[in-house]
Amino acid sequence: DKALLICAFDIAGATAEQEKAIRDVMALKPNYSYKVRDLNAEMGRIRSLGIFRSVRAFAKDTRDGLRVTFDVAPFERMRGVELYGLESVPVKAIEESFKPQMGKVINHTHLIETLGRFKDYTRVAKNVECIESISLVEDVSDGIVRLDFTDVVVDDIKVEIEPSINQKTGKENKVLSTTSSVLAYFSSIQRGKPVNGWRVMDTLQSFSAENPRFGEPQVNLISKPGKQAGKRDILLTLKEKACKGITGGGGMTAKGFTEGIFSGFAGYLQLYHNNLFGKGQTVNVGVEATPKKGGRGITVVRPQLKVNYRDPWVGFGPTRTARTMSIESQNSNLKSTHGVPSSQTTDGNTPDITAPGLSEITVQRFSHTLEHTRPLLNGWNGMFSMSFNRNSVLDNDGNHTLFDAYGAPVTFSGTKHDTSLTSQLRFAYSGPNDASLVLSAEQALPVQPQWLNHTRMFARAKRSFPLFSSPVQLLLSSKGGNVIGDLPPYEAFAIGGTTSVRGYNDGGIGTGRKFVVGSAELRAPVTSGLTGAIFFDYGSDLHSGAGVLGDPAGTRGKPGNGYGYGVAGIFTQSGIPFRFDYARNDRGSGRFHFSLSRDFN
Repeated sequence: DKALLICAFDIAGATAEQEKAIRDVMALKPNYSYKVRDLNAEMGRIRSLGIFRSVRAFAKDTRDGLRVTFDVAPFERMRGVELYGLESVPVKAIEESFKPQMGKVINHTHLIETLGRFKDYTRVAKNVECIESISLVEDVSDGIVRLDFTDVVVDDIKVEIEPSINQKTGKENKVLSTTSSVLAYFSSIQRGKPVNGWRVMDTLQSFSAENPRFGEPQVNLISKPGKQAGKRDILLTLKEKACKGITGGGGMTAKGFTEGIFSGFAGYLQLYHNNLFGKGQTVNVGVEATPKKGGRGITVVRPQLKVNYRDPWVGFGPTRTARTMSIESQNSNLKSTHGVPSSQTTDGNTPDITAPGLSEITVQRFSHTLEHTRPLLNGWNGMFSMSFNRNSVLDNDGNHTLFDAYGAPVTFSGTKHDTSLTSQLRFAYSGPNDASLVLSAEQALPVQPQWLNHTRMFARAKRSFPLFSSPVQLLLSSKGGNVIGDLPPYEAFAIGGTTSVRGYNDGGIGTGRKFVVGSAELRAPVTSGLTGAIFFDYGSDLHSGAGVLGDPAGTRGKPGNGYGYGVAGIFTQSGIPFRFDYARNDRGSGRFHFSLSRDFN
């Protein structure tokens, strides 16, 4: 460890350009005394240039002191790259990474940076680091870089299910779920292939959405002694929830914002089981009752029943098809199509009410539905359903009626009930930039001569566009539909309102066989938790209002088309989005709208 006087530093084996690069990084100066560790550090700085295969130091004793020569061996020019065992990075990404280095002297530092970018790529593209190790297969004397990779691959998928806790006794309940009912959801994660974190996350999200029997899943990559390098097991830990119970209560429903506060109050009772047969099948039986003021001042309570059974995975195979069977009885206010204005116009276009007791009629729907849904490719989902429907219209006191307040028919059949057997096919897409597209077609099958026979088509599209590389976004949305054939007035398209054209009441623009609605919204963050927006909506019945039985829109003097514009505030509380809109319509009237949704639907 003795310091020795060094009188000169020479460079051997390097070109003039390479020698200049070496002297630029050297820290030692001639005619100073240095220790051996100082020379080792100097060789480390030369190696850090990355362009030399080897760096050695030789010392020669002279009368003026030691003369040190750094003998370097440069790498060859890169002629090609051979990679072994790398499946987690696509060929195009590899070619783009090495292309700038081709034909140049191999630079070890740049090579390490490139390999680091491969690891970064897997973190971004797959949400997990998929490369465990990298090694040089042999020397690069021929200009070919040969690298051996060890990818992190999925060896097996393990499931651990923890039992739920009995709230009364504090003891563990028996685990009901089977591991086979869980593993079926992870069939898209191939064993022996590099782990894809994004695919694991997407699978977990789908699994959680379809399996309320479990709490938040925990996922870990684990290695076991004796396994081949790079092989990992995916360990999925699940906490089973209490699977059955009875709930009840009361409060305000969404109807309170559209049909009046009194009609929004509801009481409910629900029996549920979320894990039938240990396979995540669910059954719900619910009863909801909403009070309603009758035409003679009495209060009418109309209970609604819903029985629902769902199997999230029929047959347990790669198709991931879900089946839902339901029986439902539902009441809906017809203010949007058959409501009576609070004040009559004086231009003679709106006739006087002939039956004030029918000013708030409702439709009672009774349906049996069998539905199958499954994911398709590239963000698409498909649904096919068959439904038997039996609908009737009730007056304020809950009695069957065939006419509205203006004497127009309210059922298509002219009897107390409209009956139909419908089949529906729907495709839905969701993608980046809030993009969504829904295409739906429904056909009523006239099994009996008196049953409805119609074709109903509907489409909805939405997409956002970032503006000027800023947080400001332009959101465009549109929807439209058409009905050909038998159309009861209560099934016509109502245009105007919170989910149609803001600034109007629900159905305030018109009621038609056809319709189109478009909206443009400019949205920007105001604070960290609040987003502001300005919007413009337009809607039209495409001159189809008179084609609806009884012409409910024309009878009530609705314009058939109109627009609204205004401002909105959007914020989220406890994961629930709240949206407040104020809009004015083309007739000069203003209106507030409220919805539990971030986007205008």
